[in-house]
Amino acid sequence: MNPIGSDSKVLMRALDGLALRHRVVASNLANQSTPGFKRYEVSFEDQLERAARGGTFEPKVTRDTEGGDADGNNVVPEREVGTLTRVEIVYRTLTQALTMKSALMRAALTSR
Repeated sequence: MNPIGSDSKVLMRALDGLALRHRVVASNLANQSTPGFKRYEVSFEDQLERAARGGTFEPKVTRDTEGGDADGNNVVPEREVGTLTRVEIVYRTLTQALTMKSALMRAALTSR
């Protein structure tokens, strides 16, 4: 029997994907004034189902080559900040879920 549980592993993989997305969005924001910079995106949600079945988890970082302003930069700061806000909310929620699950497991193991 796995002490962590597959649902907890999936939650941890989701946290990994969110952490990567946070780093990529922060990099996009840091380059918002760099001429010709094209923003990056992270996708991983489709990988979570595979991870739930015991498969690999490989988030994908892709470059968004669409659009751009006069200097070719396609970073829209408001969009990136919105993404960061969503990442932080979901990350906090998943962290709380893992904490609650751990507390329930501890309570189940220690109660008699």
